[in-house]
Amino acid sequence: MLVPSSTRRNIATGAIALFVFVAGATYTVQPGDTLSDIAVENGTTASALIRENNLSNPDRIYVGQELVIPGTASADGATSSSTHTVTSGESLSTIAARYGMTVAELAEANGITNTNVIYIGTRLNLSAEPIDFTPGTGSAGTHKVASGETLGKIAAGYGTTVATLVELNGITNPDLIRVGELLTVPDDGFICPVPGGSFFNDYGFPRSGGRFHEGIDLFAERDTDVLAPVSGRVEFKIGSIGGMQFNLYGDDGATYIGSHMDSFGAAGFVAAGTPIGTVGDSGNAIGSRPHVHFEIHPDDGSAVNPYPYLEDACG
Repeated sequence: MLVPSSTRRNIATGAIALFVFVAGATYTVQPGDTLSDIAVENGTTASALIRENNLSNPDRIYVGQELVIPGTASADGATSSSTHTVTSGESLSTIAARYGMTVAELAEANGITNTNVIYIGTRLNLSAEPIDFTPGTGSAGTHKVASGETLGKIAAGYGTTVATLVELNGITNPDLIRVGELLTVPDDGFICPVPGGSFFNDYGFPRSGGRFHEGIDLFAERDTDVLAPVSGRVEFKIGSIGGMQFNLYGDDGATYIGSHMDSFGAAGFVAAGTPIGTVGDSGNAIGSRPHVHFEIHPDDGSAVNPYPYLEDACG
């Protein structure tokens, strides 16, 4: 089933948006077009269009001008694109066949768990490389002992016991730990960051300025606790787009990001399940239905679709 990506706006705000996509290796500028509009319609970015067409002034494009769309099919049918933007009438199987992939490969590369549903406007990753990552399952985390810390305080921060830390680290005297010492801490697994929240697979949906959604929006009542999805170190930041945001550097080596919160909770080293904030609408989400935009970045830095992990953890 092909579902318009405007469905996401219906769920979030009740507004209706329509996205129209133009296929092909070139695009002819129409009256009223802007470079950003053209980029969104063709599944690319304004900066990519500028580079591909050697535009000296991106604010001056003219009606009738023919622009080359980067990463689209060439005259001989070859494709150089690493992504594909879903258009009306397409299914996962037709897209997979077009790029010489199996449906299973395409689904895995994009975190799709229901291969019968894709959304118009979604940007799909065409890499058939399997994602070798499972959140919250590092062999074990580590904790660097800070001044003033005790084994009891560290154990409480990771939701474990002194006896467990003693056993994991071969400690002979629990009352004697050294500042700077690296301790092995137990892996907590991955838990739902917004228990009871609602969400669907809106990863890859188009956003303003030629951007695409690199996370999943978790909707819940304002002030609902946001929990650390894995154990690790939490830092907070405030920005005009993400608003009140947490960056969690997980013991599993991944970075977890949550944006648009209304308040901050525990910082520093935390165990999975520790409240680290509350659901809100800060940043560029002001006035929208309260939610947390949630991203996962494995150790290579690029985002992966959190949906399959959230589906398992959030029930």
